[in-house]
Amino acid sequence: MYSGEQHLSSKGLAIATTPELLNRHGPVLHVDVRSAKNQPVFVGVARDFDVASYLKGTGHTRLVQVQYPIALSTEEEKGTAGPLAAPATLDWWVTKANGSGPQSIAWPIEDGPYDVVIMNADGKTAPDVQAELGIEIPKAFRTALAVFAGGILLLALGILLILLRRRSVRPQAPGNIASGTPQAGALGDGRRSSPGVRRVVGLALVLGLVAGCSAIPQADTVTSLTRPAISDARAAAVIKHYNDLSDKANSSLDAKPLTAVETGNVLRQSQAWYKIARAEKAKPGGTSAFLEPVIGSPQFGTYPMRFVSSSGIAGDKEYRHVGVWERATAGSPWMLVFSAGVKTAAKLPDITSLRVATRADDTKLAAGTQGAASSLATYRTDGPKSARAAAFQPNADITELFADIAKDKAEQAKERGSVRGITNTFSSPAESPAFITKSGTAMVFVSLTQDYTLLAGSNWQFWWESVPEAAFSPATAKYQSGLTRTTIHDTVLLIPPKGQGKIRIASFQSQVVDAGGY
Repeated sequence: MYSGEQHLSSKGLAIATTPELLNRHGPVLHVDVRSAKNQPVFVGVARDFDVASYLKGTGHTRLVQVQYPIALSTEEEKGTAGPLAAPATLDWWVTKANGSGPQSIAWPIEDGPYDVVIMNADGKTAPDVQAELGIEIPKAFRTALAVFAGGILLLALGILLILLRRRSVRPQAPGNIASGTPQAGALGDGRRSSPGVRRVVGLALVLGLVAGCSAIPQADTVTSLTRPAISDARAAAVIKHYNDLSDKANSSLDAKPLTAVETGNVLRQSQAWYKIARAEKAKPGGTSAFLEPVIGSPQFGTYPMRFVSSSGIAGDKEYRHVGVWERATAGSPWMLVFSAGVKTAAKLPDITSLRVATRADDTKLAAGTQGAASSLATYRTDGPKSARAAAFQPNADITELFADIAKDKAEQAKERGSVRGITNTFSSPAESPAFITKSGTAMVFVSLTQDYTLLAGSNWQFWWESVPEAAFSPATAKYQSGLTRTTIHDTVLLIPPKGQGKIRIASFQSQVVDAGGY
């Protein structure tokens, strides 16, 4: 069944069906598209939540009804003029075709909400196409032939049984037949049929009904869909792209290339690191490529999506890199949002079967995932005698940091009256990426922010005299009221199931990102 070639155009950047148009699964959907303006075109099928995220806020046209063979009904969805990421570059299409000239797809419709999308291949210009939609019911012709052939055979068998039955009837002596009453088994007045004939007719009806129903597409029962955030192969390609841009940044000691693959605190730390490197007159070059990544890709049915990587580091056998990568929308690139080095000697749980942590998981863990991040910030702020300290296993990096804080306070106290006070406040994000491993252990990736403030005493002035702080505030900058410094601590927390121990700090790495005063 085909719609015939129809003209479709949009004032926006795409033409997309609604999930209701594909609400029966089983048939094969055929879509043939060619540009009316000789432009490269794209046609693809994807899960509705991917398409909704991709087109959100962008003007496009919705195909809301198809009446075979000639009528297509559309509605305009208002939005911005884009542009959108070129559709063929995205990895979440179930099937797709892209290029110059006619493009075609044939897709066995699956159970669940899916959409067909037609666009210009560049994702920047409005589509104007000739399109033909078709539905093919698999084996429908073969089923029809089988029913027809079966009907002929059953009809012939029925006729044969009638003829044989009539021949089997023999005249009886008059005295053996009661007046006006047909003998049992005789045809009597012709209104009764043979039981054999009835069985044949019944079998024919059942066969026709079953065969006919088998050709009718089944209504969808799945109302929402999920999928892995990314495939291993695609994740490896994302990390390779990151390595290439990281090498460019290293060659110039400039984080600008990394703005395409990093965001948030990760990008802030990279920018600070290169600024410090330039202040120290470090030599450009070198590589810190991530090698042989192991990927943990949870299931998602909405955005943002995340996956976790654990990789070797080029030229560094002591540490492995652990990263969290995020795609904010279906049309966004994958960005590194958490990055930390974990000692190779540290035992991490298997990440290959990760799933996103939920509130229900908190009841099964030694501590809730977001609560653990908040407790870590409180523990760091209050010091080693904090009431929250008991929830964590001892950690050498944290012990060293506490010692540095105590040493700094002692040094400043030597000059009586020079310092009115020193504070170190640690804070955790509103939400930290958290996942559950196959062993039941939770992994929480926390970027703590440490705000350091030194309040100057009366008639005293302070300045930063060495890097890393002097990279942000040169020694010539004098401050009468106080000094400030911001440090980000990337922390990997491992929370075991209840009754299996305390929270373990698998990684704790620090980077000064700003310094100054007032």
